[in-house]
Amino acid sequence: MLFSRRISELSNSLRNYKLNDFHLMELNFKRISFFMTTIIGKITLNIGVVYMNSNAEQPLRIIITGASSGIGEATALELAKDKHQFYLTARDEEKLEQVAQKVQALGGQAYIGAGDVGNEEDVERLFTDSQEKMGGIDVIIANAGVGYFGPLETLTIKQFDDQFNTNVRGVFLWLRKVLPKMKEQNKGQIIVTSSNLGLKTGARATIYAATKHAVQAMVGGLREELRGTMVKAATINPGSVSTPWFDGKGVNRENMLTAYDVARSMRFIIYQSETSDVDHIHLLPGKRTKK
Repeated sequence: MLFSRRISELSNSLRNYKLNDFHLMELNFKRISFFMTTIIGKITLNIGVVYMNSNAEQPLRIIITGASSGIGEATALELAKDKHQFYLTARDEEKLEQVAQKVQALGGQAYIGAGDVGNEEDVERLFTDSQEKMGGIDVIIANAGVGYFGPLETLTIKQFDDQFNTNVRGVFLWLRKVLPKMKEQNKGQIIVTSSNLGLKTGARATIYAATKHAVQAMVGGLREELRGTMVKAATINPGSVSTPWFDGKGVNRENMLTAYDVARSMRFIIYQSETSDVDHIHLLPGKRTKK
């Protein structure tokens, strides 16, 4: 009976926590810890799990670029369980429809729009469509990206242009559209998928790394512009992630991150309290190979 009653009390206590009430967890930490230690003795209470499982007070309106597979798809599915609204965009409309169906099966609401993030007319059309369907914007995850790897002299001009067009211009075009809305409402979360190579350099990834360094500079400068507001901007900087990006390339994925590892980091940023402002998350595989 004591076990059941304590579990019930703890469950009710945790159920009442809202997204922006995370700081209240600290006020009641001793009481929760007492419940847990009374039940099963010495235990480490993982507050992060409680926090990450919290739902927003109301559905968020979330735009995700590059949403047809990989990190974009995983992030949509990870957040769909919390009943949010999504505008999913990528070039492949058929794959977007498949992701949208999965989102809706998990309880989210999904709209789709196909287009190229590096094309100004496409971004204008997609943003307008997203606002007509969702009625606003709370979060944008600028995730679309491409990469070509090899010695610098072997890369083509087209490969150079494609990487900067998608990885840098695409981010710029989307941020340019969402910022006026977010500033007007003085609230919003921007997340840009960068890379471990946005914080360092690497052989055979010279141009890709250059695009990600450009993204870091863009978001870093934007964060300075947003000082004094409740609009936040962050980057995710993962190491290699096992996604369809590596299909057919003969790459060993054993020690790579999963797309859901990155998605859960996105979730953490989105659900941070009003009193915190994540700058970036540098995410590396748990089992790293020796240099």
